[in-house]
Formats: sequence, C-alpha cells, structure tokens
Amino acid sequence: MTSYDIVIVGGGPAGLAAAVSAKKAGTDSILIIERDKELGGILNQCIHNGFGLHTFKEELTGPEYAYRFIQQVLDLGIEYKLDTMVMDISTDKVVTAMNRTDGMFQIKAGAVILAMGCRERPRGALNIPGYRPAGIYSAGTAQRLVNMEGYMPGREVVILGSGDIGLIMARRMTFEGAIVKVVAELMPFSGGLKRNIVQCLDDYGIPLKLSHTVVDIEGKERV
Repeated sequence: MTSYDIVIVGGGPAGLAAAVSAKKAGTDSILIIERDKELGGILNQCIHNGFGLHTFKEELTGPEYAYRFIQQVLDLGIEYKLDTMVMDISTDKVVTAMNRTDGMFQIKAGAVILAMGCRERPRGALNIPGYRPAGIYSAGTAQRLVNMEGYMPGREVVILGSGDIGLIMARRMTFEGAIVKVVAELMPFSGGLKRNIVQCLDDYGIPLKLSHTVVDIEGKERV
C-alpha cells in the first residue's frame, strides 16, 4: 500500500493552497485527489476577474488564479490524481479511491485534508411550491453550462438571489444574448458587493427588486 504524509481530497483552490503550504512547510510526500479531469475546481468556471488581489497583488480571472497555484504544485513536485473518486476514509486514515486507470486502490495517509468545496442550496430548500419542470438551475450550474460546457440554459431569465454569483450571472447571461427580466432578492438589501450591483445590473439596465421572492413556478415539463 502506497503511503503519503498528507492526502488532500479535492484539487480546487483550497486543496491547491493546502498542498503548496504543506510542501513549503517541509512535508515531503503529498497527494492531491481530484474527481474532475483537471485541477482548479470551481475557479475554472469563474471566468470573470476579481481574484488574486490579496494573494498575488493583481486582479485575475478564476482560471488565471487557479493556474498560478497549479504551476506551484507542478514546480514543487506535488503528486496528484485526476478523474479519481474517493470512496472511503477509514478511522486509521486509509483512503480508498478508484479511477479508470488504477481501478480500486488504497492509500495510507499520515493526515487527510478534506477540501471538497460546497454545494448550493437546492430548490427544495427554498420552499418554492410547484412541479419540477426543466429550466430551473442553480447559479453555479448555469455558470458551468455557459462558461465550460457551451450550453445556454435559457433566453428569458429570472434570477432569485442577489449575492455576487447571482449578479455576475445576470451580466453573463446578458452577454450571451439572454433577457434578464429581474433579479429578485428576499431581503431589503442586496447580498452582493456594491461594485457588482453597478457593473452587473445598473450598467445593463437589469432591474433589482428588493424584498421580493418567487412564490410559485408554473409548468410541468418546462417552466
């Protein structure tokens, strides 16, 4: 069984930063396990700028920011496995994983770092009544479809929530030719940065409705 001082589950920004920091602190053997086909995590779909001001003292897009860390991983000789899914982590830090090349395999870790990211709240958690028609997406899913997969989720769009990703996607969908009819926000104030409200909504004439929410979604097969 192969052994590593540290096994990091997740090759996104947190996993990459953890690997680089651990290596620079003197840890010899480190393995990053990533289930996607490339390192970078969610940064790869965040093609807008605004990243890196604190860490690199310049404004970068998500992929550019990820590339800086990926290059450090390569320069430091940190090992990684792509297209690999972790199936189990035992109490004695044996990591069971699988991929098409190695099949099912086990790795003994001195320490395990979980850097698997987060999930967006599904529609069910928002208590919006109605059926489950096609045409409803979380902002992150829509972002991936447009920026990475090349698919347009829709042409007439309503966005629920005015956090930064909602504001950024309002602008992104407008760039792609969609009509964003409204950004609805339940609270009496926006959860996004003021500059994003200006640059993503005001500059494109997209209305922001505060103290508004979606109370029903009509349609069975499609909205």
